[in-house]
Amino acid sequence: MRQINRWAFCGMLVGILGAGSVASAQAPGTGAGEPSKAQAALGRASEAGKFAFVVFYKEDTPAVRAMAEVVKAGVQKRDDKASVVFVQASSPAERALVERYEVSRSPMPLTLTIAPNGAVTGIFSKEISDEQMDQAIVTPTMTRCMKSLQENRMVFVCVQTTDKAVIPASVKEMQADPQFKDRVTVVSMQLRDPNETRFLSQMQINPQATTGVTAVLLAPPGVLIGKFDASATADQVAAALHKAGKCCDDLNCKHNHGPAQQANQPTTSRRK
Repeated sequence: MRQINRWAFCGMLVGILGAGSVASAQAPGTGAGEPSKAQAALGRASEAGKFAFVVFYKEDTPAVRAMAEVVKAGVQKRDDKASVVFVQASSPAERALVERYEVSRSPMPLTLTIAPNGAVTGIFSKEISDEQMDQAIVTPTMTRCMKSLQENRMVFVCVQTTDKAVIPASVKEMQADPQFKDRVTVVSMQLRDPNETRFLSQMQINPQATTGVTAVLLAPPGVLIGKFDASATADQVAAALHKAGKCCDDLNCKHNHGPAQQANQPTTSRRK
């Protein structure tokens, strides 16, 4: 196992998600009664597999118009994978949507990018650029990871060189451990999937130098705990998690002793 700079990865995801609190990881549901115009638009975007750029505003101002222009132009360039939804936050009809994403007190205009699975992949307050829109349309595996992270779950991204999904023994043990089993999501990803090149780069995985399976552990809000090869043990993984402050608050936790020192050092196994 080799730990890597978790803060760099955290910065990547938090940079995408922003510092504010946003309720997410919900598919665009309609709630009780008839859906509002914006809710219906979100539902259509989700069904079409598109990212929705949702522009929240309260009044028609120059700032709102400027943001709307950029978003509309950006969506037009990406019509096959993006759509735009406008939400007047002061409208009683859109109260449920405003509450769902906890944006009533946010500076506006505000644009959220919502993936087809309901994950929030971008938060842009007052201004947005075409480049930021491009960054908010994340890879398929990233949307799955971000959804789980926003549900306060840890994620093991199992990156493999074959088409067959392989889960390392350490990950299986973590899944079975009562302390972690309800907090863990496992996602498989093919190393040479051209759609995941960006995510591989952000996880610092070199496809040319990687063989076998590598398990990358992420913790909320977007902390990269470490990369673990097939020889890593569950104790090493848990110790790395504890050292990062993402295990538990129990000072007497068994992972707070012994293995933590070992987990900080590279093993004698092949480096990824």
